[in-house]
Amino acid sequence: MNDFPIEPSLLVRPAPGRHEGPRGYLLRLAEANCTSVQDLEATGLRFGVASFQRHVLLPDPKLYPDLHQHVARMESLLAKGRIWNSKFARFCPHCLAEDPRWRAAWEILFHDVCPEHGVWLVDQCNSCGKPIKWGREYLLRCQCGSDLRQEQPGLAPENARRLSELLELRLLGTEESADLSEPLAGLDLEQTQRLIRYVGSYLDPAAGAKPLKLRNAGRMNASWPVSSLAAEILFQWPLSFKAAFSTIQEFSVGVKTGLNGMLGQAHLYLYRGLHDKAFAPVHQAFQEWVAEFWKGGVAKRNRRLAAALLDRVVWIPGKVAADKLRISTKRLRSLIQEGLIEAQETISSTGRRFLVVRNDGLDQLELHLAAEMDFATAMKALGLCKVRMQQLVRLLFPNARRLGAHPRAPWIIPRDEVEALLAIGSALPVLSVPEENQVSVAHALRYWSFSSDEVVELVRAVKSEKLVPAALLNSARGIARWVFDANQLKSWQRGVKNPLRDWLANEDIARRFECRKTDAYWLVSNHFLEASRLRVHQRIGSRVHRTEIDRFLQRYIFVAEIAELLGMSSANARRLVEAQGFLSLSGTGPGCCHKAFFERTEQLMAVLENLRHSKGGQMEFGGVMDRSRPNK
Repeated sequence: MNDFPIEPSLLVRPAPGRHEGPRGYLLRLAEANCTSVQDLEATGLRFGVASFQRHVLLPDPKLYPDLHQHVARMESLLAKGRIWNSKFARFCPHCLAEDPRWRAAWEILFHDVCPEHGVWLVDQCNSCGKPIKWGREYLLRCQCGSDLRQEQPGLAPENARRLSELLELRLLGTEESADLSEPLAGLDLEQTQRLIRYVGSYLDPAAGAKPLKLRNAGRMNASWPVSSLAAEILFQWPLSFKAAFSTIQEFSVGVKTGLNGMLGQAHLYLYRGLHDKAFAPVHQAFQEWVAEFWKGGVAKRNRRLAAALLDRVVWIPGKVAADKLRISTKRLRSLIQEGLIEAQETISSTGRRFLVVRNDGLDQLELHLAAEMDFATAMKALGLCKVRMQQLVRLLFPNARRLGAHPRAPWIIPRDEVEALLAIGSALPVLSVPEENQVSVAHALRYWSFSSDEVVELVRAVKSEKLVPAALLNSARGIARWVFDANQLKSWQRGVKNPLRDWLANEDIARRFECRKTDAYWLVSNHFLEASRLRVHQRIGSRVHRTEIDRFLQRYIFVAEIAELLGMSSANARRLVEAQGFLSLSGTGPGCCHKAFFERTEQLMAVLENLRHSKGGQMEFGGVMDRSRPNK
């Protein structure tokens, strides 16, 4: 028997083209020999250098080295089945009319545009309406017999054309443009197709649950939306890439929190499917987006993200921000309500609230918090017990305020006021044990039955240097450290006759402002005057300190004072000021304050000064000359 294989006898042996695809060439070869591709493959014919040489389908490699390199390259790429469109055929009618050979680029996935003519490839016959099949008899005709060269393709976007051109260059191994930017630079054909599939599928806000699993990915109606979106994003890198993630984030608000919950597979596949080092620019762009635009939490346990990213994120969880500021989340929310820091809160489908704040605003907020002191810290610094501190907080610190409207809300005290008290006597000598004729404030507070008003008077006396400490006690803190001469302190305590003389009742306020008692009550009720409840005195309600009266007169001006200044009646003075565009703060209608007043602004005082010097004190308003009072 003859051991040598019997080679099939081909009547026609056309050589493959330098840009011809494997399936297209085998179909052309089968058509030339009046057979089918299946029959050729049954004889052992394969697209490859060795098989073609056995069947005398390739010329001498010395004469056509480029052709041999092309066939060898296609043969090696055929082993990578995921890059080829093996189910459906597509083509450019213009290219077929110019050269009746099937281009290799038409046989790969996501090559949807003809780079030469800038038109969409065609994969469906307009005559029969069916997809073009690889099992047809003729290369240039549909299975229905219509001429494929007569199809009319549509124009494609420029970025889609550029992307198809890049795929063709990488398929053929041709030199690419040197100005190709990230992330396409440095990728091979399979990696480029993987990136196109990811960007065009997962970054589409309208994509389904598993967009990466494209059904009939080789069909144009399934392929072109993916390649078009990918082309627009990849050739406008990284702005469009980041904008796509921001769009997904906006569409997902209220669904879930966390990168995995909100972005889904768009986040996971980025590191699982695109894990090659060549995709490092993609990972870098994603981390930049997380740092700039992600409004969720970034935890250290997410090892996919760089550790340095945690310090660069713009939005951080409220709990993380509260821990950095060493405050509670409730306190952080109150600061947000005051407008001291920008924040956003989302509610998931399960009802969970997720608060994020801007990381770049924490430094400014920390400076604001540094200017304040909470109740416990101030109490410890001043050396007072809790009960005593509660009695003295409004007496010692008029600018102290509560966090919220609740009567038991925590106190916030200005730090500079506390530090001013602590700085008194800092240059005095420090004693471990006072002398026999000396006594410390800590001892007096405990054994001498100092009332809260006496403590306040003592502090004021020390501030005004009417009473000067002799030393500081080493074992005490704050004002409790002050050491005085015992006889001097007792004499001063006996001299404090009326500790309530600086606290005014409603009648005193009415007498001071020359108004009704109801008007004084209205000023307190509407918080123009802040009242404090003196709990240490029985049967005594709230009082207003004299400093509140001074503060009110600095911020506001009564109409009576304006009338005295302009030399007219109060009614005319009020109408004149309101005619200038200023509104009275005393209200209108029943229950208003009968003692009208305005806010003492620079604009108002300037207008009053001009009116006082205009026309010899006679002003016109509403077309009437005011002569109710003679000029002064």
